[in-house]
Amino acid sequence: MTMERGAPRSTALALAGALVLLAACSDDESIAPGPLSSPGSTRPSETSSPQSAEVEATIEVGADPIGIASGEGSLWVVNAGINAKRGSVSRIDPASGEVLATIGVGAVPLEVAVGEGSAWVSNSGDDTVSRIDPSSSEVVASIDVCAAPEGLAVADGTVWVVCEDDGVVARIDPATDEMVDQVEVGLQPRFVTSAFDDVWVSSYFGGTITRIDPANGKVVAEITTEQGPQIMEEAGGLLWVSCTDVDHVQAIDPSTDEVVATVETSVAPDGLAFDGTALWVATEIGPELTGIDPETQEVVAKATVSDHGLINANQVMAFEDGSLWLPILDDGVVLRVTPPAT
Repeated sequence: MTMERGAPRSTALALAGALVLLAACSDDESIAPGPLSSPGSTRPSETSSPQSAEVEATIEVGADPIGIASGEGSLWVVNAGINAKRGSVSRIDPASGEVLATIGVGAVPLEVAVGEGSAWVSNSGDDTVSRIDPSSSEVVASIDVCAAPEGLAVADGTVWVVCEDDGVVARIDPATDEMVDQVEVGLQPRFVTSAFDDVWVSSYFGGTITRIDPANGKVVAEITTEQGPQIMEEAGGLLWVSCTDVDHVQAIDPSTDEVVATVETSVAPDGLAFDGTALWVATEIGPELTGIDPETQEVVAKATVSDHGLINANQVMAFEDGSLWLPILDDGVVLRVTPPAT
């Protein structure tokens, strides 16, 4: 039994419990990268064995941690609680690693974004977004949105949430806590980010990045990538996107809306985080880290964090307080990792 990488996220999460034992004992040879499909010169990864990353701390959180973001002086970790009626968010002090609060949210939460004085959590199981007040660590609003919400971003005074089942990105007005608009994007959208004064949405099945002007909600470009685009990150004047199905990350030039570089990584790249010098890529197998110099678009480091086999669903990551932070869904922990030497 293997995870269907192109399946909707709800299907993948439903399989997660059954995959835990398989992930521990499988080399995951059954998941084969798809064919290459878009322009850009591929730069091969280093052939030397990866170093071992230094794990500074292992922090216990809730069941099935999957999403993470930093803001308001804290790290916010989304615990999907796949087998529970609702999930939770663990609020962590990045200086001490202490869990400051555990906050109940909706059913099967996936991702979190911080902005407009709040933490916003997408609840894919009940089609809502929870708004958390950092001053009290309490949910102050539950907002009805479109079907199967996942990725979130805050831009131009608006909260943007991707809804996978509806193929849209919706806008939430923080002043009213209501969904006020929807913009159609590609097939099976999953993530959204704010970069270069615009909003960018990755559509996993469609293999596209949709660029939206947040001032008017109009689509200004649709950019074709390789298969399985997911998480995006701004670094070195480019927008980087992990193409999970083909073991590459690609760089988009915002001045031309074209893919200008393709970099080979370890198997199943997903989470991205920029530490000011290197762009770090976390993989769904291991996890492993690949460090890329965004100026030269070359691999400058590779490291193994741990040997978990297949990490169920996304392997996301955040950079805060000089460290990389990785939720490990199968173990119910967050790893604090020192960025490897480049």
